[in-house]
Amino acid sequence: MSRRPLFISTYCCIDQPLDKALGILAGRTTHVEILSDGLHNLLDGSAACDEYPLTYTVHAPTSETNIASVNERMRSASVAVLEDVLVVCNRINATRCVVHPGYSAYEQVKDRSSASLLRSLDDIVRLQDEHGVRVCVENMGAWECCHFRTPAFIPELALRGLGMTLDCGHARLNGNLDAFLAAGGSCHVHLHDNDGCIDDHAACGSGTTDFTAVLPRLPTDASLVVETRGLAAADESICCLSSILNGEKS
Repeated sequence: MSRRPLFISTYCCIDQPLDKALGILAGRTTHVEILSDGLHNLLDGSAACDEYPLTYTVHAPTSETNIASVNERMRSASVAVLEDVLVVCNRINATRCVVHPGYSAYEQVKDRSSASLLRSLDDIVRLQDEHGVRVCVENMGAWECCHFRTPAFIPELALRGLGMTLDCGHARLNGNLDAFLAAGGSCHVHLHDNDGCIDDHAACGSGTTDFTAVLPRLPTDASLVVETRGLAAADESICCLSSILNGEKS
């Protein structure tokens, strides 16, 4: 195994109950990121996390929240859900929590949505400080409705002392992975592959991303998470990435 730990996201086992998913991944790694959605929603219960000697990070729910909503009740509720997740993060000793920056359902209100996102980030700074969990906002993929698709947004996070999750697959889709790597600032990284057109969350090394060039440019203190759609793809990714990491000079 590489000296640098590789987390595996429970996304690859999202069709299994959380306890079973953790059991499957515990045989492969000691580091797991829980996608708190669907069957793995930690707000439905987190007792399964105590059954395994694993180090955790958490990905906050994405399917029913939007911190950039122009509806203030929806925006506030989304931030409240995040706070509930941070409480669970503390309970399971997860020191980092990934958050999506939200979206604007209509182009005509995107400016209002952007303003809502900034208000939410200000709220999240307070939650990060109160709960002692590093919040890492993730760059999004090719959907134009999504916020934070280019490195131009990074200063908004840095200004507030929030972390950044660099999703390499999303940046590859937007054609700006090199720009993100050059900008730096990530403390958390999602690793998966694609053909540059579709967000496949495929095995690392199976698409068009040159991970031999990417990995050396990532911050040495950033947590690395394999986030693939399937378990076999996660296994392939661990093999590919471990081989590259083991070949790096210390």
